Amino acid sequence: MSEKTEIRFIKEMTEKTGFWNAAAWFTYDAADTYFSQLVISLAYTPFALLLGIQLFGSYTVAFVVMSIFMAISNLLVAIFGPMLGSMSDIAGKRKGAVIMVGGIMIATSAAISIFPTDSNLTFWVASILFLIANFCYQCGRMFYDAQIPFIAQPEQRSVTQAIGGSLSFIGSVLAVLTSMFVGRILGAWTHVSSAVWDASQETYDTIDFGGLRYLFVIGAIIIFIMAFPYLFHKEVQNPQSISLRDNWAQSRKVFRSTGLEVIRDRNSVLFFLAWFFITDSANTAILYMSIIIQGAVGYDKAITDYVIFAAIGGSFLFAFLTGLFMKKSGPKKSFIINALCWAVGILIVIFSGWNLSTISPTLPDIPKWLMFLGAIFIGVGFGGIWIIGRQFIVVLAPPDKLAQYGGFQKIAGRVSAIVSPIFFSLIMFFTAEIPGVGIHHAYRFALGQLFVFFLIGMALLFFITDPHERYNAGERAPYKDLYVKIR
Repeated sequence: MSEKTEIRFIKEMTEKTGFWNAAAWFTYDAADTYFSQLVISLAYTPFALLLGIQLFGSYTVAFVVMSIFMAISNLLVAIFGPMLGSMSDIAGKRKGAVIMVGGIMIATSAAISIFPTDSNLTFWVASILFLIANFCYQCGRMFYDAQIPFIAQPEQRSVTQAIGGSLSFIGSVLAVLTSMFVGRILGAWTHVSSAVWDASQETYDTIDFGGLRYLFVIGAIIIFIMAFPYLFHKEVQNPQSISLRDNWAQSRKVFRSTGLEVIRDRNSVLFFLAWFFITDSANTAILYMSIIIQGAVGYDKAITDYVIFAAIGGSFLFAFLTGLFMKKSGPKKSFIINALCWAVGILIVIFSGWNLSTISPTLPDIPKWLMFLGAIFIGVGFGGIWIIGRQFIVVLAPPDKLAQYGGFQKIAGRVSAIVSPIFFSLIMFFTAEIPGVGIHHAYRFALGQLFVFFLIGMALLFFITDPHERYNAGERAPYKDLYVKIR
């Protein structure tokens, strides 16, 4: 990038955007949060498990095969994320990429509803369609996050992201309400047992899919409606006249050089390592939260919904507060506090509903309702983690390489999303076989691993040399002499 082009890039990047333009940008955040909550957590997981039980006759086999599809989807994001980010950086625009992958995400999600539940082929088709939808969802997040410098000036980015983060949890609430509404109107579906390893020994004489099959197409329509205003958002661009072939060739070179740049930068290495450990635990906690609430704490499905609402409430409130704090103190301190909230939340969940009197009659039983407090802390962590991660990339990455750094962040996040279920499941499997432990305490051992990972990630953050003040003063990465002590 020439000096003249770079000056124009910085000028356009920091140009102030209007309120309604920012509001239109926010709508995609709410829509893809809705996808994450509804399609990934509330629709695909039980749908694939029920289809798998029907096909394989075993919960365990169905769970493993479903997890493999999720892992493959995450692996594809880790492999192609940085290259796609590099191509969008070189093209100088990202809105078109967001619209393209968002459209595929909506279409493939809706297509899952087409296939009948009494066909053995449906499990494989639905899983492949979900793999594509999840891949596009993750890529869309990367392109979308890289737009923030073109939406707000540097001093307003933390607050702007916080507003978007708070509004995005409207998507979470609507997703839970959609699931409840569809269940009541079109019929409830067979509830899959919460105890992962005990469930393999249960029999499912009749499987009722109720309205679960149609949840995908209904969700896709709502996602389209929610994201529709994004089409009218105007992106500040610095487009280059470059063919797709030349872009690909240039992106391969840039990918290698950016990779070396990341490895040589101590802050970037520490951040990506911390991001791996913290998002590893966060993704696992969110993925298994409902079965943890039921399998470890002992609440039924109805109470579980209220616990999830408590977590969403914490997310909604503290997403905005995180932005305000981050504007003043920077992403490093914000991330340390965020990791601490996750650790405290997981620690509370570990002890919630634990009948210590079974160990010794002199010990008191710990009440189940503490789970609500743990859910609030987890909600606080969930509400801030993605906002903080996005701002960290803005601070660490050179302005013309935001999506590329976001791609490397995806590697850390997606690899952790592959590793985390394996760790959790292995600990569950081995500890459940220990005499006197059982399934309830096996969950607690597995949660203990998440607690340790949060602490490791938080410890790594302390070694980051914070460039927040220099960033606020107008300096941008790479920061000159950042690691040199000035005497």
